[in-house]
Amino acid sequence: MSSAGSEVKRGRKESHVWDHFVKEPLGSGHYTAKCNYCTQTWARGRPEILKSHLALYCKEVPLYIKSEYMEMLAIGVKSTDRNQNSDADSSAGIDSNKINQTLIRFFVCCGIPFSTISHPYFIDFVQSLCFAYNPPNRFSLSTTILDKETTIVLKKIQDELKYEENLTLGDLLF
Repeated sequence: MSSAGSEVKRGRKESHVWDHFVKEPLGSGHYTAKCNYCTQTWARGRPEILKSHLALYCKEVPLYIKSEYMEMLAIGVKSTDRNQNSDADSSAGIDSNKINQTLIRFFVCCGIPFSTISHPYFIDFVQSLCFAYNPPNRFSLSTTILDKETTIVLKKIQDELKYEENLTLGDLLF
């Protein structure tokens, strides 16, 4: 039994990303968010979006925090779309995260608009290849999945450049 002064918290455990943001309650367990390092604000802060902000977009965040959140995004294994049933995916023997990673590379490298992901013919095509796979929605593809892939690429670049000596980077101007 809890005392009258203590409050029992229900629901999900709060993400540590909130340590880097000022939050104001909106009700129903949702909050507005304002970055502690820059002026960026969100009407409704979502932990995945806030992590991406710290890892990729905030210019004022300390480097050690940026690196920490880049690592989190790069190795994160959480399903990026709530509409996808990860239990069904794992029982069917498919790796949705790997498929999503390949899908985002395809869309970006071929210049395909993200809106294509929700076209009925595209969904039919993808499900004819792998019936158990449910493609992510356009928002997830263009934010969470893209941010994760961007982080993976940036991490690989950092790892390659870490031990380079006498390296000169430049831009050719003609």
